[in-house]
Amino acid sequence: MIHPKNDNMKKEYQISVFDTNIFLTGIDFNIFKSIIYTTPNVIEEVKASKYMAKNRNILNKIHAAIESGKLRIKSPTMKFIQDVNKKSKITGDLNALSNVDKELVALSLELSENYDQRVKLYSNDYSIENVCSEFNIPYTSLYKEGIDKKIIWEVFCPNCKTIHKAEDLNKICEICGLKLKRRPKNNIIY
Repeated sequence: MIHPKNDNMKKEYQISVFDTNIFLTGIDFNIFKSIIYTTPNVIEEVKASKYMAKNRNILNKIHAAIESGKLRIKSPTMKFIQDVNKKSKITGDLNALSNVDKELVALSLELSENYDQRVKLYSNDYSIENVCSEFNIPYTSLYKEGIDKKIIWEVFCPNCKTIHKAEDLNKICEICGLKLKRRPKNNIIY
């Protein structure tokens, strides 16, 4: 059972939050002692028809974990999604993150703020890890090396070298017509 935050309580449990790519590894949930959370949209990504034949076994594991209480499905509140949008705009990750990615970071933030437990987000996505580092949310990747430095990104045109707003990532430069990209801002890496 998860207990609401209370300053007199000790941290008894750890909560793990899983991204789609963690489920797709086929990992055995039972190796985690923690309760696992994810969002409804992550489950929908795993159910996507392009993965369906390959992921039938993974979906069976997910359903068994939900039935046993090992896996819980929860959507984050809008306040935490807005916090993630603000922070990812600052880091330059806003348009590098999908809505599902933002939900996962928001859910991790909400669980860590509202419950007296340690929360760790599991993802193989560098932008998720970068935003988590801004919030001081512990994260880890599986079967892949994660980030080791926090990066502040800037959006630019690779042709005319103009700088754009973070939310313009992947849009077309109005000056020369090339697709906008991102790079570390002034080589700022923390």
